[in-house]
Amino acid sequence: RTALFQMGRMDTYMQPDLPLESAQMQPSDLEDVLAIEKTSFATPWSRDMFYEEMKNRNARAVVFRLEGKIIGYICFWVVLDEAHVLNIAVHPEQRGRGYGKAIMAYLESVCRKERLNRLLLEVGRRNAPARSLYKKFGFSSIGFRKHYYAVIKDDALVMEKWLGFGEEANRDSERSETK
Repeated sequence: RTALFQMGRMDTYMQPDLPLESAQMQPSDLEDVLAIEKTSFATPWSRDMFYEEMKNRNARAVVFRLEGKIIGYICFWVVLDEAHVLNIAVHPEQRGRGYGKAIMAYLESVCRKERLNRLLLEVGRRNAPARSLYKKFGFSSIGFRKHYYAVIKDDALVMEKWLGFGEEANRDSERSETK
């Protein structure tokens, strides 16, 4: 079954051979989350940054476990009818096994359940694996942020995905039908 975000409740996301459990991030998860964060990013988030996300009423901070061990997480905001991905990572030893895809599928299932219209994120211009993953999930580039990742001297691509709810999506589908 597909995991849907529910405060304080653990659900399971099943993709063939990828049984991941999802749960709201808790302070007790932070040691594992910070270990993944530090090995994944040149400018990792601090413990306080994760705490702030856990307290923010617009934020969703979710961990993913495989056989009880945290192997990834995602932090995103829900504002009005949009979700904005802030942070997503999979443990380096677990990369290339489809867990990033499973986390993105989880995100999309949450957004569809909550009838959000659009997903947004920034990704490093030179981060080819992440850009490839997002493109596979139907994201397209809509902008550019010069020197967004200053420490690693990289720019960000702003990417979006429309989910088909709401006025803007209806206008887009009407435009494509008239062509």
